[in-house]
Amino acid sequence: MAQLLQMTHFESKLNKALERVRVLLDASKTPKLAADVHHQYQDKFTLVETFTNAAAASQLNCLAELGLTVEKLKQLQEWAKKSSVSLRFRAEERCSFVREETREEEDPRKRVEEVSVGGAVRAAFTSKVVNKITEYFWKFEAKCELVAVRGVGAESSDRVQLLDFAGAGELKTAAKTTPRPEVAAPKLSEEVVITWLLRVQNDAGDTPQFKVDRSSKNCRTPRRNDEVEAALMHFKAFAQWSSKVSSYLSALMTTVPGVSQKFDFSAISPESVLQPVLPLMLEDTPERSDAPAQTPSPATSTLVSLAGDAAGNLLLPVADANLLLGEEIRTLREKKNALSQIFPADGLASAIVASTRLTLEHCDLVCKAWADAVAYVEDMLRKQLVAAIGKEVSPADFASYMTFHNRKLFKPEYGPKPFCYAVRRSERHSPEGTVSIEEDAVGPGGDSNISQPIVSICAKSSTESFMTMPLSASTTVSFGGDRYLHAYLSHQFSSQSGSQLSLAAKARQFSSFLVIVGRVASASSFEPKYAAIVQNKDELIIPLDLSTIPTPKEFKDAIESLSPEQQSFAKAFRAMQLESTLFGILVVQIKPQLEQVLNLADDSLTKEIKLTQDLMQLFIKYQIPTDLLSFDGNVAGPDAAEIVAASAADRLEAVKSHVKAMTDMIEQEKKEELEQRKKEAQYSNPFAKAEGPLMDLMSVELQCAEMAAPMMKSASRPASGSRGMMAFSAAAPAPPAMCCAAAAAPPPGPPSAVPPPPPPQQPQPQLQPPQQQQQQQQEDRATASGQSSTGTRDYTQVPKQMDEKFEKLDTDAALRPTIINPSKTWTKKAQEALLAKPKTSTLGNDEQKNEKHAAFDLLDALTKSGALPLTHASLHVVVAATHCFDKSVMETIVQDNMNPIEKVERSCLIMASTVHQAPPAALINEAHQARVNSTSPMLFLEDVRD
Repeated sequence: MAQLLQMTHFESKLNKALERVRVLLDASKTPKLAADVHHQYQDKFTLVETFTNAAAASQLNCLAELGLTVEKLKQLQEWAKKSSVSLRFRAEERCSFVREETREEEDPRKRVEEVSVGGAVRAAFTSKVVNKITEYFWKFEAKCELVAVRGVGAESSDRVQLLDFAGAGELKTAAKTTPRPEVAAPKLSEEVVITWLLRVQNDAGDTPQFKVDRSSKNCRTPRRNDEVEAALMHFKAFAQWSSKVSSYLSALMTTVPGVSQKFDFSAISPESVLQPVLPLMLEDTPERSDAPAQTPSPATSTLVSLAGDAAGNLLLPVADANLLLGEEIRTLREKKNALSQIFPADGLASAIVASTRLTLEHCDLVCKAWADAVAYVEDMLRKQLVAAIGKEVSPADFASYMTFHNRKLFKPEYGPKPFCYAVRRSERHSPEGTVSIEEDAVGPGGDSNISQPIVSICAKSSTESFMTMPLSASTTVSFGGDRYLHAYLSHQFSSQSGSQLSLAAKARQFSSFLVIVGRVASASSFEPKYAAIVQNKDELIIPLDLSTIPTPKEFKDAIESLSPEQQSFAKAFRAMQLESTLFGILVVQIKPQLEQVLNLADDSLTKEIKLTQDLMQLFIKYQIPTDLLSFDGNVAGPDAAEIVAASAADRLEAVKSHVKAMTDMIEQEKKEELEQRKKEAQYSNPFAKAEGPLMDLMSVELQCAEMAAPMMKSASRPASGSRGMMAFSAAAPAPPAMCCAAAAAPPPGPPSAVPPPPPPQQPQPQLQPPQQQQQQQQEDRATASGQSSTGTRDYTQVPKQMDEKFEKLDTDAALRPTIINPSKTWTKKAQEALLAKPKTSTLGNDEQKNEKHAAFDLLDALTKSGALPLTHASLHVVVAATHCFDKSVMETIVQDNMNPIEKVERSCLIMASTVHQAPPAALINEAHQARVNSTSPMLFLEDVRD
């Protein structure tokens, strides 16, 4: 915004200067602002060179007004060939006592005394007060000089004086205390290096020859190149020096009180002096005349002028540019002559001090005008780019384009795909839900305001090997299924990514699955950090935080000067950081695992909605051991005969009977607890009936229900360490009052309506070996799968492989490995009942811990504490990187003359070749081979794959 206001102010000043220029030039020439003239890209370079030469000539001409002659300029040029040359302004001040004067001054107030006799005023006496004032007078002297210095100016031969002046004034004080230091030598000493200004001149010293080396690799734009950067440093330093010296002279002129009222200081203003640094062009029209410019008059002769001719282009001819330089000197001298009529020839506020101040202020304006002109050219590039595209490109817009670009770049089998996967048993089964990583556009732009799945480069592998996952210190679960390796490339422009990621898990009605988030610890182990059960139209949203670590080049540069011990520590810590970039998402289907743990046939629970819901409630809410519900193989038929080869229907009916028996037992237990609470309430208030109808039977039941609710809740949720124990099998000892009430009541009859519990399941040594033997077998199996010849990929090596390729192929050192972490606050939308409205809740640390415990309890039941593997699971491993740009999208294109599409394209190919383990040339379409080879030739080297 500030830059926009600055450009608007500069353009308004240009329009005013343009009117003066049109008066000076030939009537057939119509100069315009460069943005209003159709031109080519190379004309911008010529325009910058032209007004830079004009600024250098203007600066030397102004120094000529301060005492720089042709001979002195040539001497300074000789010094600049081998040494540094500076301008030094030095000021000395002295203050000395002159005299003391005493005078009398009548006080304007008068004193009146009245004489009264008998209460009446008879006479009045008036007197006045005279004050005796002593004043002290001081002589204040100032001496200033402007000197050109070679090096540090240690010898007199290394100094050339350009200007010196002195002045004195009288100061008055009421006390004999010096108003200024007696000696201040120096009071001010300011230097500015002008080596660049002298070296840019030709050998004769009368013409500047600034030129941009357009063939240099550091030349990006007319504004961003080494030559303009050097000029910018010079003009910036010269402007600061001029401002400081002119500020001192302004304060010096007003040292003596009353001077500001005596002289018109507003006349010292360089606004009326022509400023020749103007980004102008001539429109090439048939009426344009190439007639020579007017011959300068002696009053407009300059020390330095421009040479050469820009015939054939759209810029002002050199003769017209020299005419502007001459007009600058004419108006400057005219202003100085006017100041000599206003200010005296000597003193602190003399004409020479005013003229020096005027010249320096004009130099300051010229330097700032040059900087604004260069910025104007760059702003012109920006506006033309916006006009071509139709909008300012934001990070979200760029991310949308890269999705479109990658669809064209990659072959279909290797291209990035949306990270959205259905949780389903097979293609012939309906999905249980979806798991996706979604992105929300941050800031303006983007092609959608709705969350969309991110696109990632994905490689799928189906292997029979199992990985392990610890649930606790004593329980380890193994899982198989499909495995996906995803590579996600993010972009950051000026620390703005343009998107916010989140993990979304959504379940359908009467469906359920488990989502486990963690890290891949090794080739055969997964470390869970978070877990949740998603069921019955639940929608779990986990925001993801992305943090980057240094690039390989930055890391090597940082540890280069460290000790061997420090380097060893840094390398070990970075290795841990690289492995932390493996973000894992494990999705476990519940129904297939329920069928396995209950000894049911495949697809037995597909259409058994109520049975599945009852089983989930028994496992999650009451933590019933699976052995009490599973089919045990010895089932008696209707004729009391044992079924040896049970069918799928027989197995299902057996499980249903077990579930019914368990639910009936739970309901009976609830009724007994409720009856017990009623008796407790009656015992605590035995005279309620005698006092009247204060508590009827309904109120007693309500009170008992309220008392029983927390008891049942605590009984139904035992500690996680008591897996496999029924919560209601052993009730806590009742308080004394409760025991008395129970003794007074008649003993309850036997629960004849509740069927007897199923017989205990016979031990199966093959499925339930001792715990240590089981863990050892799982470790052996995981080790064998990691070292087998089936080609199982060790995902922990992927970050290291990518880091090596980043160092080798990312020549810009802009690709940073990225760590993905779940945010601290989650969001869950749940529907308590089938017809209830969904409610959204926030899950903090405690709620996340409860979700994890519930999921682990269910996993413990589904796997019989690790005895059964999870066969219907899928593991998604995400490795992320971020391509970081130091500037915004538009600034990257305009200021650095860089196409960010090509840079991000190269980073995407580096990650894709690592994921697919194939050279980049094999991943992209043939139509893009030649273009990518020209922009990123390092990707096509023979040893890239190695």
